[in-house]
Amino acid sequence: MNRVLVLLVLAAACKQAEPPAPGSEILAKTRALSAQMCACKDKACATPLRASWDELTREISGVTFTADQVEGLATEDQRFMKCMAALDPVP
Repeated sequence: MNRVLVLLVLAAACKQAEPPAPGSEILAKTRALSAQMCACKDKACATPLRASWDELTREISGVTFTADQVEGLATEDQRFMKCMAALDPVP
């Protein structure tokens, strides 16, 4: 009986946290990419980030998001685009 209890305690201690939902992962990626874009000082920095952003937007297809995640995605999209536009000012 003690052996079973020890095994249960060990199993509980080793239990990993559940992986985040796909919507959460995508939101985290958009936050990271927009932060990187806002740190860019030139187009050479921004170009590969734009490619990554475009790839990420393709991943969104078929993913279900919560209302909060949709709001977060919209915020990050605006932030990303604003920072990208700042690197290419219109005369």
